[in-house]
Amino acid sequence: MSLFKQRQPRGFHHNYIYVDSKKERMAELENRARQELGLSSSASDHHERLKGQFLNATKYAKRYSERRQSGRLMLNFGVIVVLLVVLVALWRMLLTL
Repeated sequence: MSLFKQRQPRGFHHNYIYVDSKKERMAELENRARQELGLSSSASDHHERLKGQFLNATKYAKRYSERRQSGRLMLNFGVIVVLLVVLVALWRMLLTL
């Protein structure tokens, strides 16, 4: 055992037993075609396109979403009002000094 050199753990490499080469070739062709057409194939684009679609699918989910938004607005409004009250109180304290 050496004081200056420590052994590194053996790395892990998994070879797949069942590989669908036809599926891989099709995915590669699709990606190449998307690049040639200028389309992006990133997951974030799909996420942005699907964002909000499931919430608008049912009236219950839509109502829940609207209530959450209105609750956030009321919270923001309450914070602004409290800050204004504190600023007015500080201003009056500074004027009396």
